[in-house]
Amino acid sequence: MAGAAAAAATPTADAAAGAGGQNAFWQVTNLYSRKNKLGQISGLALTTGQQDGGAPIDAVGFLRGPRLELRSSGGAGTPNADNPADTFKYVGLLDTDGTPIINPLIKGWTWLQVQRHFRPWMKDPTYAWDYAQSANPSMTMFLQPEVRQQLGVLENTDTRQQYSWSHSFDTFANIGATTAPTVSLTAYVDVWAQPDVADLEGVANERIPPGVNLQTKVRQQAFTLNNAGADNIFLSSLTGNALRGGLLIVRDSNNNRQDYLTNPINWMLDDRTLSIVDVDMYFQWAQDFYACFGGPRSPRPTGVYPFPRFFNVGALLGQGWLYTSNATAVSWESSTNATGTNLPGTVTLVQEEVYNVGQIDTSLLDL
Repeated sequence: MAGAAAAAATPTADAAAGAGGQNAFWQVTNLYSRKNKLGQISGLALTTGQQDGGAPIDAVGFLRGPRLELRSSGGAGTPNADNPADTFKYVGLLDTDGTPIINPLIKGWTWLQVQRHFRPWMKDPTYAWDYAQSANPSMTMFLQPEVRQQLGVLENTDTRQQYSWSHSFDTFANIGATTAPTVSLTAYVDVWAQPDVADLEGVANERIPPGVNLQTKVRQQAFTLNNAGADNIFLSSLTGNALRGGLLIVRDSNNNRQDYLTNPINWMLDDRTLSIVDVDMYFQWAQDFYACFGGPRSPRPTGVYPFPRFFNVGALLGQGWLYTSNATAVSWESSTNATGTNLPGTVTLVQEEVYNVGQIDTSLLDL
């Protein structure tokens, strides 16, 4: 993408104000939300099996993403560590042709970490007003491809070509319930409205946000975590785009999250070392970076190793996107903790990527 972005980028002096002296899109749009026509669920009991769902997304405006509002009642038991998010065993967001924007096999808890680590200017999801870690789980899952300033927003105005979301509810035992709760799901479409052609003074409005020309996708790749004390090399096959960030999520053979990567972690781009530092330093870097966005944040979840690659313009902190080609080798190397148990385990690489589909407003790069 690096070459494509450079070729397509044509910055102008009035880019922030809209091309050609128009009112910029962000100045003349407004947030809009309504219940989605399809996909509503009421009074569904969790069972001993996976239950799949999802629906086409109403075609209206510029899509920020569907919000899936989960509520439940009647359950009993002790919630597990990944509750309530893993009530959604899987979530996904699909393009109009069915190709994944958010990989449809991403766990609900994993997606929550994507939101937490790659949208840190928004409220930490675990502090949301409706977040309840309980045998009666409650939360709102926002499947958001948009980053900020409409980067990654989806042009969603054609009823003949609809985006869709997918989800699967997990078993009640897997969320820590001994008595199955009954769940309801209310789906909303969250969009930026398309502005009028001109404002009340006759000045033309920018009707399509520049951010639609930069799109995002979230993919994942699974690795085996070797036995205690053994070396691990995690070679990514998820290259070809600009990376906004990655997460390594480590679990033991019982699927419990563990801090099992030991010093040092060596992050490589082809034959170049991006960093080779102790685990504590990665955590310090992440803490410093996320603190610059302000607001309360829950402690780093056990087993999550974040590698953010985007910039906080207001605080002048962060790093630029990591550009890759299909031939790029991105890898991490680290040993398994010598005292680790229930091994071999798993490591899941989850990353958010950006790619261009048209002329780029360079003010959006590295956000």
